[in-house]
Amino acid sequence: MRPRTNRDDYHTMSREQQVNLIRLRTGHNRLNAHMNRKFKLAPSPTCACGQEDQTAEHILQRCPLLDEERKEVWPSPTPLQTKLYGSRQELEKATTFITSAGLIV
Repeated sequence: MRPRTNRDDYHTMSREQQVNLIRLRTGHNRLNAHMNRKFKLAPSPTCACGQEDQTAEHILQRCPLLDEERKEVWPSPTPLQTKLYGSRQELEKATTFITSAGLIV
């Protein structure tokens, strides 16, 4: 018989949600900054907004092109740490935001 284990919020999420979160957490994703620096598959590391490199932090916190979507998911300012490592509700918000923004990470 297997011992009973308690699962944290991350491990109770769907595989797709887990993959998106781990890619955002580690920076090993399909955003321009990583794809340009690591593989030269993006012409530039810069986000489409033109303000800074397209990283997980930029997308989740500051990209002006995603302000409306971000405010729908997080009406008040929320730290990046909470978005990527918070409660299940916060983790689901992050994955929902990525999906609704049409991003593939």
